[in-house]
Amino acid sequence: MFLNRRLVAALAFICVVAASLSAQQHKELGRMWTFENAPLDFWKEAYGFSPSRPWLDRARLASLRYGDGCSASFVSPRGLIMTNNHCARGNVAKVSPEGKDWMKSGYFASTLAEEVPIPGLVVRQLVSMTNVTQQMNDGVAADADDEARTAKLKENRRAIMSAAKEKHEGLEPELVTLYQGGMYQVYVYKVFSDIRLVAFPHLQAAKFGGDPDNFTYPRFSLDYSFVRAWEDGKPADTSKFHFKWKTEGPTEGETVFVTGNPGSTGRLDTIAQMEFMRDALYPRQLSIIRRSLTNMNRQAKRNESPRLRNQILQYENMRKAFGGYLEGLENEAVMTVKRKAEKAIRERVAADENLKTKYADAWTNLEKICKEKTELVLEGRPTRAKMEAFDRKEAVEAKRIGEAFFAVYGTDIPPDATFTLRISDGVVTGFPCNGTVAPWFTSLYGLYARHHEFGGKAPFDLPDIWVKREKKLDLKTGFNLVSTCDIIGGNSGSPMINTKGEVVGLVFDGNIESLGNRFVFTDDVPRTVCVHPGIIIESLRKVYDRPKLADEIEGKGKGYK
Repeated sequence: MFLNRRLVAALAFICVVAASLSAQQHKELGRMWTFENAPLDFWKEAYGFSPSRPWLDRARLASLRYGDGCSASFVSPRGLIMTNNHCARGNVAKVSPEGKDWMKSGYFASTLAEEVPIPGLVVRQLVSMTNVTQQMNDGVAADADDEARTAKLKENRRAIMSAAKEKHEGLEPELVTLYQGGMYQVYVYKVFSDIRLVAFPHLQAAKFGGDPDNFTYPRFSLDYSFVRAWEDGKPADTSKFHFKWKTEGPTEGETVFVTGNPGSTGRLDTIAQMEFMRDALYPRQLSIIRRSLTNMNRQAKRNESPRLRNQILQYENMRKAFGGYLEGLENEAVMTVKRKAEKAIRERVAADENLKTKYADAWTNLEKICKEKTELVLEGRPTRAKMEAFDRKEAVEAKRIGEAFFAVYGTDIPPDATFTLRISDGVVTGFPCNGTVAPWFTSLYGLYARHHEFGGKAPFDLPDIWVKREKKLDLKTGFNLVSTCDIIGGNSGSPMINTKGEVVGLVFDGNIESLGNRFVFTDDVPRTVCVHPGIIIESLRKVYDRPKLADEIEGKGKGYK
């Protein structure tokens, strides 16, 4: 069949986007930039946009680390926090009253008094960053053995943290390792510990499509929730640092940014480390995950609970995630890009006598370590003590490689993810998919089509209220959307914002092709998947009957009392 005009245009647009961003050097290392070293020149060249310091400061202060594994953001002047439904599920299971299953039925407060305290949940706001690389490396002799080097680094770490705690009383400092030890920063957080549940849609609406649709796109997931930070017995005053809202969402081709806390990536890993994960580590972990899922599903048939259901969902997600990571490592195109990049950095190191002396043998040392680790795992002898001993040796060599990368490239490259705040750039665009093109956004039309086409059977079934109110909804409303921003686990709950600093999406997933980006970043097909802001407002107003909450989010009213 001949290509129609729209298909040709879509494919041409993807090529233009790729070409316009080719100015970034070492693109394979991704775009998870730290706020203190945002690539302003690259953004200006690639997008014609160079944010001011106040823009960056507001974006940083509006962005949050949610609990121990997700991201979030302030979206109103009264401490209202947006994150994913799947990030809050464990919290909701914990606070559901006896005999009620809020994970399944959802929960929506109607007044401030109905907002439910969530014990143990904290969110963290990054308020300052200080480079302490020199202090961390002070007194670490170049010829020191591994034990002496480690001991001195621990001593320096204790001194730095002691000083930081004294200087920032009432705040929470964290010593952050970047570039595998090429740079160290002290990040200081304000911690909000009085967090209350505000809005949590039905589990089935949030995870519509279930495991089959996980890490896929086109997608129809209502994966949002809202909580609120309280201080001194009232909603926190966040009037100076919250994101404004844009219900209409972005437009195709628009420049966007994701602010959040990506958990971990391995883009500075060596070929030897990647081969160990491919040949030994991931196959073993997948085997353990599958066995655990079998046992949990067997238990659920006898007695399912909200916590067990949440645990099963987490393990199903892990199974797909680790499977995707493994596929990325088994992709020869990915490994070819990595080999080329590794060859380039090793040549740069070898060409400088000082760098050569300090770092050149780190790669060969890692090759030996990873070979021995692989043999240990494949032979079924990976005792904890032996693996920890190898891991300590590997960490020393990985630190040297990180230092080499930083010595050669500096902050022109982003550090690997460390579950600390980053800002990632990209554009809103579809991608080639199954011989055609996936659209940049989906709509309510598609949600109901999928529900009806599967006969309303799980996992493509909708809660009764969604079925009953289908005719009241504007079916043109955007539901999910995609962009080329760089994310990984930990970015769940991240806001996607435009150049005006307005929320135009809520990150909740990536397509299956994006999982290989853990090691080598590409943006030809990999995509970040978001909840469209339009469906959040549409559902609050017309399904869950919470117009005052919608008003607060859109900035049209103060919200409920």
